[in-house]
Amino acid sequence: MMKKISRLALLALALLFATVSLTAQGKTEKTRSVSATTFKGYLVDKMCATGMVKSGDAKKATEKAMKHTKACALEDDCRASGYGLVIDAKFRKFDEAGDKMAVDYLTKSKKKDNFLVDVEGTADGELIKVAAIHDAKSAKK
Repeated sequence: MMKKISRLALLALALLFATVSLTAQGKTEKTRSVSATTFKGYLVDKMCATGMVKSGDAKKATEKAMKHTKACALEDDCRASGYGLVIDAKFRKFDEAGDKMAVDYLTKSKKKDNFLVDVEGTADGELIKVAAIHDAKSAKK
């Protein structure tokens, strides 16, 4: 009888430990994904960005992204593809809220091209969950 109680107590203790451990791990993972970051890059629609980064050459991708125009980015097909940042030779796509903020940013901007921006948000894999889009504090040269 005493052995059964000891085994049950050990089993209960093991289950409790496993539950506490998993709960702590889940909180740690949530904390990691919540930390906000500022991403700096060129605001470009996905349709055009695909061609810009295709070669994998950071210098060429950046030059093309700098010349990308507001008029192009706001065309129906480009707008429908969504937006993101060209950072070196990679494209980081925005979430749906970020796409809406990009349209708002582009519509209000007086610039015609060279949309170097700071984007506040969180990374979710290759996707950026956007909280805000602002003109970049310093320009890349």
